[in-house]
Amino acid sequence: MSELRNPRNRPWWGLLIFGILLHLSSMAVSDYGLDTHLHLAALESNDDGTPNLEWGDVRPEDPLASNPDDTKVMERGWWQILDMYPESILPLAAFLPMMALIGIGLWLGKGKPHFAALLSLHPSFIFATGRLYPESTVALAVAGIAVASVKMLEEEGASLIKWVLLAIASVHTLVLTKGLSSNVGWALLGLLFTWILLDRFLPAFQNYSRNPLQSLSIGIPLAITAMVGLSFVQGGSFEAMQTNPIQWMFALLVAFGDGVGLYLLLGLAVWPFLMPTLLSIRRSRDSQTTFLTVFVVSGMIIMTMWIASLWVYEANRWDVPLWKNMITMGNNGRYLTALSIPVLMLVNHFFNHRGSYDLAPIRKPMFIAILLVLPLSMLAGLHGQTMWTDEAGEIVSAEIQDGQDFLYIDDESLAMHWLYTFRLEIDPDSDKNITGHWRSPDSNWEIELDGQQMLQRGNLDNVKFIIIAPNIDTNPPEDWSLIGSNEAPFLNGGGEWKVFQAPGNVS
Repeated sequence: MSELRNPRNRPWWGLLIFGILLHLSSMAVSDYGLDTHLHLAALESNDDGTPNLEWGDVRPEDPLASNPDDTKVMERGWWQILDMYPESILPLAAFLPMMALIGIGLWLGKGKPHFAALLSLHPSFIFATGRLYPESTVALAVAGIAVASVKMLEEEGASLIKWVLLAIASVHTLVLTKGLSSNVGWALLGLLFTWILLDRFLPAFQNYSRNPLQSLSIGIPLAITAMVGLSFVQGGSFEAMQTNPIQWMFALLVAFGDGVGLYLLLGLAVWPFLMPTLLSIRRSRDSQTTFLTVFVVSGMIIMTMWIASLWVYEANRWDVPLWKNMITMGNNGRYLTALSIPVLMLVNHFFNHRGSYDLAPIRKPMFIAILLVLPLSMLAGLHGQTMWTDEAGEIVSAEIQDGQDFLYIDDESLAMHWLYTFRLEIDPDSDKNITGHWRSPDSNWEIELDGQQMLQRGNLDNVKFIIIAPNIDTNPPEDWSLIGSNEAPFLNGGGEWKVFQAPGNVS
């Protein structure tokens, strides 16, 4: 009987089709996300192709103000992937790799729709498709690494060449999309190929490489050492491990629960498989399962340590409580979706060990898992998320003249990201010589409007419009005119935003 006609599979085919429809709906109802606006701003910044953030670095030297003179050059990153897509199909840049992931899920399940349906219903992937985030592209690159590695451990002879090439292409796609140095890619490939060569040609190493528990005694210390080493040589957010170790340890626990618990196990609806899969892995003695185990666990450690560092660093920089910043940036846990395919490959090992894809023993918890995910999937796909900055930007765009500037007033948390969301409305092609500035409400920005210059801050002499974010209790001088206001969407936090125009500024 074909898998499509098998009555047991029909509900899963229905879930798969529903998930794909939610992705299409998300594309229709959602605006681009904060990070996407940054990358599009870099993409359109200069005619010579230099990917500058021309309104200033998102991490300015003065934590209360932007500085357009501190131009941020994004040498590598998601913008380069977006640049590969013709403008007419740019909105598909997250949907197309998602369909490829679903295809891998079907291949992994030997044509059965279970894995593909779980991938299609993941709320984070649906959200990312609408917001044009790189989660599906990153997950596809990681899937390529995992599949290529397993094949290199299985196969012999000339067929290995194609898997070596796939591994190289996947690793460099990953580091390119995440904006990492190409040296990181070569280092990852070095570790990968070293593991495979040792497994093939050094029998003593097979005591580790073919025993999951023994292999973790190598993989876990390597992952931790690599991240701690970065805190010494990389600086930036990684320094939080050294400067705030107690806060960082607390953030690490939350990041593990957020990333692994919510975004991976709950979001992918694989928690019913957790204990059976772990027991199956423990009994295995093959190199493929062992490698995948190390790959997944090391990936979890690296990403949760990174998320914890980011939370602590930004909380200290913005001078906000750590708990509040973790709520604001809680969606960083979505980075763990990169491990979706390797996790499903481990679950598939459990099915292969049983010799059947029968879900009867876990039917009830599986039903509960789907029931928990579906409301979130529908929220991400049917409601989407809109930006209040679109409407405010349209008001300013209708009045602002070439060469004039505007000022955005908002609290420190993610304010520079929000500033760049105005770019597509006000100066999409970077040809109007318009500069957007940002100030915290507590930055004494009023005296700058009167002409006083301050170090490490942009000049506000040419500001003709002021945009005040929702829930910010401040106002410009009395002679400035209110030309627009409205309520922000509930999912943006609600509250009223306002747009003011300078006295005597008539377009």
